[in-house]
Formats: sequence, C-alpha cells, structure tokens
Amino acid sequence: TLLYGNLAHRLPSDIAIFGIEPRRLADVPLSHTRIEDMAAYYVEVMRGNQPRGPYLLGGMCAGGVIAYEMAQQLVSVGEDVGLVVLLDAATPQAPLRSGRIAKQRIGRFAQLFKDGSRGKPSLVHQMRVVIGAVAAKVWNTIRWEMTNLFGRWFVRARFRLLQLLLERRWAWPKQIPTLSVRQIYECTETNYVPKPLLGPSVVLVRAKVGEAGDTPYLDIYSDDTLGWGRIAADLTITDVDGGHFSMLQEPYVKSLADTLKTILATQSTVTHIRYAIKEAV
Repeated sequence: TLLYGNLAHRLPSDIAIFGIEPRRLADVPLSHTRIEDMAAYYVEVMRGNQPRGPYLLGGMCAGGVIAYEMAQQLVSVGEDVGLVVLLDAATPQAPLRSGRIAKQRIGRFAQLFKDGSRGKPSLVHQMRVVIGAVAAKVWNTIRWEMTNLFGRWFVRARFRLLQLLLERRWAWPKQIPTLSVRQIYECTETNYVPKPLLGPSVVLVRAKVGEAGDTPYLDIYSDDTLGWGRIAADLTITDVDGGHFSMLQEPYVKSLADTLKTILATQSTVTHIRYAIKEAV
C-alpha cells in the first residue's frame, strides 16, 4: 500500500483513505487462490472499519481487478458503492496487442546490422560480426524461451501445492521456494471472469507514457477500454501523465491526483443528491 502514499497525501483531507494489505501466512505472502476470496477478505476488513456505504473503491493493476470484484460483491448484498477507480487495470480477458514482442525482437536484430556497419570495416569483417551477433541472439532467445517455459511450469506446480496446503491448513514446506504475490495473483486471474456491474460509476484511469516495466497497458492491450467496456455499465475513461507505475510517483502523481479530485467532487455532489432524495422519501 506504500505505492499509493504519494496519491493519498495529495487527495482532499476530508476524505478518509484506507489501504488494505493482502492476507498473509508464514512463507505465503498472499493466502488466497481466487480473486473472489481476495475481494471477500478485503470487503470484510473494510466493513470492519466502515460498516455501511457509500463506498469509494480503487486500485492499480491487480488491485483494480480486486476492487471491481469487491464492488460486485457489495452490490449483490444491497450495499451502496458510489465509485470504482481502476488505475491502469485490465480484465483477465482483455486481448493483447498482436506481434508486440516480435516487433521488439526485429528491432533488436535491425540494431545489430546497424552496429555491425559502423566504422566502415571490411565487408567480410562486417558479415562476421553480424553473423556472430545474430547467432548469439538466436541462442539467447531459445535459452530464454526454454527457461521461461520451465519457470511458468514450476510456478503452476507450486500454485497447485499452495491450493492444497491452504485447503488442509498445512504450512509451506521450507525446502520449496516460496511464491511471490505477483506469481500467486497471475495464477488466480486465469480463472476469474468479472461479471457485468450495474449501478456504481466505474472510472478507468489510463497511463500515457512509460517503458519496460512501466509500459502503459494501453500499449500492451488492443482494447482501448482494457476489457472493461464489455462489462461496466457506467464506464468513464480518462488519461493521466506517467506510466503504469510512475503515474503514482512524483512528479506524475499530480496529474492523477488532480483528475481524481475532480471525479471525487462530482461523486460527492451525486451522493448528497442521492441522500437528499432518500430523506425526502
């Protein structure tokens, strides 16, 4: 939750902000293996502090998906959810942009030819340099693919073990490497299908510019709504400065905070009108 610290300090002081950490056990940083169970636990913790709505929910990436499921569960029992903010979050079913990895590799190969032609060496020397570099790239790519394939299998095997251990309430074996929060979440999201959400306003906040791990989801997924347009009845989309993670860091977080202030001010007005109507009735 420290990831949200800069944002929390920039939001209006009259808004109470609570960050909820995952449920943990010894050597298990995230002790739920279903998105629905994660959301139910978060709802329980949240309602222990605020028993009744309206609730304003939000999260980045995986946190956004969990916030959406929290809203779904709260609405299903008649609770009032005023707003769900999805910070650069995508549904598990959102389609990826095709050929993105292939384009990156082609670009790296093209760079090899450029590097090999610098300094105007002899043609034979250029060909030797380029062929050697290409061969190394091909070998490294094959090795990376094989390592990645084994890595995914090993994560899946440990995730199935985690499911068994949690079901039987056994401790994690010390001899086996633990799973990270990200690895556990990525395994859980493959089986999660978010349902249509009626009632709450849903705001998708998209990052605009970033590289490598900070690449905005808009550059990764082909659907401009990141999958939410198909299931959120009341969806608003807005873009802010920064990348996937840097949108929450200085100096870009100001753009995000200003955007959320405007959204929250509007939501506050809507909430007051809603309660005025309830009181009149």
